[in-house]
Amino acid sequence: MAHYEYNAVDDYGKSVRGTLSAADENGLRDALSIMGLHLLSARERKNAGGLSLFRKKTSRADLIPFTFHMKTLVAAGVSVVAALGDLADQTEHAGFREVIQDVRRNLQSGASLSESFALHPETFPEIYVNIVRSGETTGNLEAVLGDLVRFLTWQEELSKTIKQATYYPATVVTAVGGLIFILFAFVFPRFMQVFKAAAVELPLPTRIVIAVSEFFRDRGLMLLAAAALAAVLLKLYQRTESGRLRVDGWKLKIPVIGNLIRSIEVSQFSHYLASLFRSGVEMTQSLWIVERLIGNRVIARVVRNAREDLIAGGALSVSLRKSGEFPPMVLRMVSAGETSGNLDVTLENVSQYYDEEIPRAVKKTFAILEPVIVLVLSTIVLGAALSFFMALYKMVGAMGGK
Repeated sequence: MAHYEYNAVDDYGKSVRGTLSAADENGLRDALSIMGLHLLSARERKNAGGLSLFRKKTSRADLIPFTFHMKTLVAAGVSVVAALGDLADQTEHAGFREVIQDVRRNLQSGASLSESFALHPETFPEIYVNIVRSGETTGNLEAVLGDLVRFLTWQEELSKTIKQATYYPATVVTAVGGLIFILFAFVFPRFMQVFKAAAVELPLPTRIVIAVSEFFRDRGLMLLAAAALAAVLLKLYQRTESGRLRVDGWKLKIPVIGNLIRSIEVSQFSHYLASLFRSGVEMTQSLWIVERLIGNRVIARVVRNAREDLIAGGALSVSLRKSGEFPPMVLRMVSAGETSGNLDVTLENVSQYYDEEIPRAVKKTFAILEPVIVLVLSTIVLGAALSFFMALYKMVGAMGGK
């Protein structure tokens, strides 16, 4: 998305200036037309001296207090335009402040709040825009802003839980992996010269370690280049629809981790759908949005099929059951919600269940993985060290026998 500074006029000839994000100038013209404005001129905003390249992006942590304060001000009877002005003045994040000011200008020019948010997709995600739009349609903006605060807070807490759980294993793997590389690439090759000069037959474990060490020394750069190339090719493969679908399918089948990934995706599904449906977004439209938000393409395809089945007159629970990707408990709860007509409440209950279950599942998963990782890496280091002690012992014995 490019950022434009524009000059436009409304239907009454009033001049309007502002900034908007659009794919190109035609996209800018179309966006302004929706707002009832006619583009006169536009200039793409460049990065001044390249400094804005390093400007911190707006994060979820910025969006949560913004939404909370917006809800508080609207509940107090403050107009949305005035609330945005106050929030822009209070925001320390320079980039986010510019976005809020731009949203306010667009609102003053006749655009709705959701339309103004939609012009900044890098700041306001699609689900955010659609929930706000539903609040505008139903006249219940205060309530949907409260829903958004809870939804964004859940996303942030889930992200923190996963990061905290992966911090220790990642640190151990990095540290021990670095130690192994140093041993095989720099330390062990020096011992090789001593062993070769001793002219003794080395034990098999020592010969294996020496062979691996020589491989790292002679072909280490080639190995790194091959790994980098493989990573690039995998990334390119994942950009294709079939590649992304296949890789995401593999992720769900990884022992131990696959079940955790599935739980997280199902949790996101229930949270997204509950938030949209409760806010008044029609079910098929909600499923269309959820499909675009789900990260795993296998689960996203299930959501797409469910939407198509729903349009054809089918039931959501039946379609989800056909996929085989959703846990039986979730299917029973969704079916019960459809039968009782309280699907939004049922989805909320599913969300609450996973809010408690996922932190436990994350801790349980990494409680299993941590000792396995430590054991494997420790075995490599200790095995290599032991092989060299065996060689030293044999070399000293040979020297003593002379």
